[in-house]
Amino acid sequence: MKTRNYFFIVFSILLMMTSCQNTKSNEMKNKVEYQKDSQGKFIVNAPIVTKNFMKKNNTPTGIKEYYVQQSIQDYFIKFCESKIKKEDLIQHLSKIERVIKTAKIEIEILDGEWDICDGNKDQQSRMGKYVIIHRIIKE
Repeated sequence: MKTRNYFFIVFSILLMMTSCQNTKSNEMKNKVEYQKDSQGKFIVNAPIVTKNFMKKNNTPTGIKEYYVQQSIQDYFIKFCESKIKKEDLIQHLSKIERVIKTAKIEIEILDGEWDICDGNKDQQSRMGKYVIIHRIIKE
């Protein structure tokens, strides 16, 4: 009887250790490591997705927002701080015939207020990480 209990305890411990290692492995897969240059910028080749801008009361506004899709997070593109205009990105993406539109871009990830720009009428006080685009790299 003691042998059976001992075996059960050892088996349970091994099972828990394996489970913890798999969780850690999955977390590492979802984490994106960026290689920044000396100015805090880096180049990514990423899908650009659009989402409808929703007010806080969940009312659609009809405004499309653009996001850089990276791993498990989509980063809002703040065009008022970017070196390119929204129209430049739209024009670049319109030339891509694939369903998933990707762009090779030089970006910087910042943390702060998304909606605070000069003359912005739709301030929602959204905060968090966002992206500014320095340039589109044409291949």
